[in-house]
Amino acid sequence: MVRVERGVKAVAASKGQALVLALLLAGAAALASLVLFNSGMLANTKTQLQNAADAGAYSGAVMLARDHNFAAYTNRAIVANQVAVAQLVSLKSYLEDAASTRSRMNGKVQSYQANIPTFNMGWTVAKGIPIQTVNNVYANTIARPAVEFVDLVIRAMEKAQQAHHQATAANVMFIVDEVVQKNDPHAAVSKGAFAARTAAQTLAWRDKYTRQHNANDTSAAANRFANVVVHQETTDKFIRDRASIPTPAWIGVPKQSFCPGGKPIFTNWNFDHRGGTILSTDKKRWLALDATEGDGIAVCIYIIFDVPVPYWDDFEDPSTSHGSGGSGGAVAGRGGPYNDQIGFGDQGKARRYGNALNEVRTPAMVRYRKLGPGNTLDSAGGLQKTYRDVADFGLPLNQSPELNGGQVPLTVEVEREQGTVRTSSSFLGGAANIRVDPQMKAAKMRTLSSAHAFFYRPKQNSSAFTKSGWKRSLDNKAEMANLFNPYWQARLRDHTAAEWGVSFEAQR
Repeated sequence: MVRVERGVKAVAASKGQALVLALLLAGAAALASLVLFNSGMLANTKTQLQNAADAGAYSGAVMLARDHNFAAYTNRAIVANQVAVAQLVSLKSYLEDAASTRSRMNGKVQSYQANIPTFNMGWTVAKGIPIQTVNNVYANTIARPAVEFVDLVIRAMEKAQQAHHQATAANVMFIVDEVVQKNDPHAAVSKGAFAARTAAQTLAWRDKYTRQHNANDTSAAANRFANVVVHQETTDKFIRDRASIPTPAWIGVPKQSFCPGGKPIFTNWNFDHRGGTILSTDKKRWLALDATEGDGIAVCIYIIFDVPVPYWDDFEDPSTSHGSGGSGGAVAGRGGPYNDQIGFGDQGKARRYGNALNEVRTPAMVRYRKLGPGNTLDSAGGLQKTYRDVADFGLPLNQSPELNGGQVPLTVEVEREQGTVRTSSSFLGGAANIRVDPQMKAAKMRTLSSAHAFFYRPKQNSSAFTKSGWKRSLDNKAEMANLFNPYWQARLRDHTAAEWGVSFEAQR
C-alpha cells in the first residue's frame, strides 16, 4: 500500500511540472505569434503604402507626359493650319492669274493671232468655265474670312498650350494625393520639407524643362518652328511649285487676216505658267505670286516669182496692264508691296515664287514691282507669336529615359499615421509603440516613390535606349526629345540616397 501511494504522489507531481512547462511554451508561442502578427501587419501596411506611393507618382508622371503629348498634338495642328493659310493664299493668287489669262484669251489671242481649234476638247472645256466669276467670289467672299478664321484657330491653340501646361503644373499634386488615397485611404502625400522639394521639382518642370518659345522672331527657337512649317514634307506641291505640267499649247490655223496676200499654214501657241508661295524672311507674311506668259509662231506661205516661200512670225500678247501675260498675287500678314523673293530658310522650289521671276519674267516682274500682292487677307497673319517645346535642343549622348526627358523627375513622399496600422496593441490595448526605423519616425510610416515622363519613339526591332539603336533608318539620326511628336510616356524610377536623406533627416 505504501508503494502504491508513493506512485500516485509521483505521478501527481510530474503532472504539475508539465503544466508549468506547457504554460511557458504557450506564453512563448503567444508572444511569437504577436511578434509575427505585428511584423506581418507592418510589412503588409508598408507594401500597401509603397503601392499607393508608386501609383500616385506614376499618375503624376502620366499627367506630365500627357501635357507634353498635348503640346505635340497642338504644335502639329498649328503647323497644319499654317499650311492651310498658305494654301488659301496660293489659291487666291492662282485664280487671279487664271482670270487675268482668260481676259487675254478672250481678247487678242483669239481675235488677232489664231482661232483655238474646235477639235481641242481641253481648250473647249476651259472656255466654258466662268473663271472670272469664280475668282471674284473666292477673292471677295471666301478667302479673307477663311484665312482670318484659320488664324484665330491657330491663336486659340497657341493659348491652349500654355493654359494646359499651367493647369497641369497646378493640379498634378492634387491628382497624386487623390490617387494615393484611392489606393490607401489612410495614406496621404507628406507635408513639410519634402513637399517643398516636390513643389520645386514641379516648378522646374513647368518653367525650365519645357518653355514657351517665340515663333516669329530671329531666334534659333523660332527658326526651329519655321523650318518645320516650310519643310518640303509639310507643304504640298501646290504651295511650293505651281508649274504648268504639261505646258498648255495648241496648234491651229491662223486667221487669214494674219497672212495678208498669203496662205495661212499653222499656228503654234504655248503658255508657260509658274507660281509659288513663300513664308517671308521675317516669318510674318505669306506671299504668293503666279504668272502666265504666252507666245508662239504663225507660218504663212507666199508665192514669190512662182516659188512658195514660207513666212513665220514670232508673236507675244502685249496686254495693257500686265505686259506680256497675266498674273496674280496674294498676301496674309503685313500689307504692302512685295519685299522678298527668297523667303525664310531653305524653301526649295518655292523660292522666287516657284521660279516665276526667272521663267515668266515679264508678267511676274510687273506683278512683283508694280502691282504687288494686293490687299492682305489678314493683317495679323504670318506665323503665330509663340509655341511650346523643350528648353534644351541639344542631343544627349544616348537615348536613355533619364537623359531624354527624365531630367526633371517627380519624387513624392507618402505617409501614414502609426495609429492606423493594425497591430496587437490596437485590439489588446496598451501604449506599446511598435515601429520599424527609419520608416516610422514621429509616429508615422513613410515611403518614397519617383517617376518621370520621357520621350521614346519605338522601333520595330525593339532596340535599347542607345543612340545607335534609336537612330532613324531614313537619315541615320537619333531623334531627341521634342514637343512635335507625341511619343511621351511615363515610368517609375529609382529614387536616390539624397532623396531618402531629405525625407528622413528632415524629421529628426
